[in-house]
Amino acid sequence: MSEKDKAASRRKKWLGIATALFMAILLVVALRHVLSEVEFEHVWAYLKALPYTSLLKAVAITALGYWVLTLYDVSALIYLKKKVPYRTTAFAASCGYAFSNNIGWAVISGAGVRLRTYGAVGLTPADVARVVVFSTTTFTLGVSFTGAVGVLVGPEPVADMLNAPLWLVQGLAVLTLLILLAVCIVTGVTRRPVRIWRWSIQLPSPLGVVSQITIGSVEIMLAAGVLWSLMPVDHPISFTAFLGIYCAALVVAIFSHVPGGIGVFETIIILGLSDKVSTEALLGAMLAYRFIYYILPLLLAGIAIAIWEIRHHTGRIGRAADRLRGHEPPAGKAGPPD
Repeated sequence: MSEKDKAASRRKKWLGIATALFMAILLVVALRHVLSEVEFEHVWAYLKALPYTSLLKAVAITALGYWVLTLYDVSALIYLKKKVPYRTTAFAASCGYAFSNNIGWAVISGAGVRLRTYGAVGLTPADVARVVVFSTTTFTLGVSFTGAVGVLVGPEPVADMLNAPLWLVQGLAVLTLLILLAVCIVTGVTRRPVRIWRWSIQLPSPLGVVSQITIGSVEIMLAAGVLWSLMPVDHPISFTAFLGIYCAALVVAIFSHVPGGIGVFETIIILGLSDKVSTEALLGAMLAYRFIYYILPLLLAGIAIAIWEIRHHTGRIGRAADRLRGHEPPAGKAGPPD
């Protein structure tokens, strides 16, 4: 790398750090403002009063949402023309997202789990990187479409939060949908690889882009549905309007680079909805949401990875012992468990 490239890399790094710090300061100020009159005993009372049916519904939606998350990797592997057993894909994707959802920096944290799992079935680090990039693109398309539809149908919460006129936020939503339509048209018109700086990217087909938008949108709606099911039953906000705020909170949380978006996500939700739902109820619902959608899958993923590693290393020890005794395992039986 030349000195010019190194200097540019350092500038980019420090700019990213400065931006993250600036956002953190703004969000701390905002969080102090929105929590200044919160009575936390009311938050605890809300948590204790949550019906078991709401908790079970949230757990069921979470399970369905993590199944849809596996389709991110399935579609990426189809695009890359890589054949991997579904149980391996499901394991790598669900565990990878359980970690990246909590840690942040999905390109690093999610890729680490996938490298270990997909590497055992022959995928290279470059393949895993492409899977992560493709999955990130799927999420981006999904959150763009879902957020735009949510803002278009129910613009009031986002408009109130931004102190902007309804026509402006709805206009931005329409523009986002037009851009997504343009992406579908471009992928249908050209089949040539698109060059971005040093990289050459083969665009998926229009059907592939539509499937990405569909998978991403369904997953985001399910994730939003988890929080929605934990909110007070008598709140006046429609699900589509709630989607707009939820997607905005997701995007800001991701760009903040705060692990799991903790504090950032909650601040945006409170700013957007506190005039219609009490802040104590919102905080109680989001605490339950954090545990069910983030912490519980992380605990299960940790247990699953520990079991996988034990099986993997037990298999290695057994094959090494067979070789020492002069007994090679039959062909096709030497690989680690999927």
